[in-house]
Amino acid sequence: MRSADRDSSARWTLREAVARLEKHYGKPAPLRATDPFAMVLWECCAYLVDDARRRRVYDRLVAATGGDPVRIAAMKPGALAELIAEDGGMRPPMRAEKLQRASNLVLDVGRTELPELCRRDPAKARRILVKFPNIGGPGADKILMVAGSVKTLAPDSNAARVLVRLGFGKDDSRYDRMYRSVVEATAPQLPDDPPWRVRAHQLLRQHGQSLCKTAAPRCGECPLAARCPSAA
Repeated sequence: MRSADRDSSARWTLREAVARLEKHYGKPAPLRATDPFAMVLWECCAYLVDDARRRRVYDRLVAATGGDPVRIAAMKPGALAELIAEDGGMRPPMRAEKLQRASNLVLDVGRTELPELCRRDPAKARRILVKFPNIGGPGADKILMVAGSVKTLAPDSNAARVLVRLGFGKDDSRYDRMYRSVVEATAPQLPDDPPWRVRAHQLLRQHGQSLCKTAAPRCGECPLAARCPSAA
């Protein structure tokens, strides 16, 4: 790949890049889970699987429990592990324990209070969200982005890689440092449009998964290659 030293005036703006990705991939489907606790369930129900498999596990969990933390917390751990075993990847008992821990935590916070807190007081909500299993800082930012209360792209590792290659932020062996760099670099170009930010998050993630991969990125097929400072 080429060096990323190309004049920044020749690079895509964030809006331009996202528009080209949307033209290439189409408008993303709505997120499967948008409620804060539902998003926690989505993250905890499966482990190291693709979105299609995670969706099947999540849908099965919701069909059986209604996504109700009271019902999830009350299940026998073995029964919950069996429910989420198929398609969910490794360690069903570990995943079941995380689901029950998350359910107990949201009941302590308040099932209806958490969404309101995410909208009204994102700083306080973030301090609570990072306590949930499988969430952490970037995951909390994603939940708050979806709630519309934080102006960020909350990039996962795939989206962050794409953005670094486009000249937004710096690569780093430590993901937390790269994440902060990308968040800071994209912030000035983010519009006051929460649905756009969610679509941008989805499209950048999809691009990182399909073409702009860690090893052997397929630059010849990339809709951003013409003005990408890292294109081969």
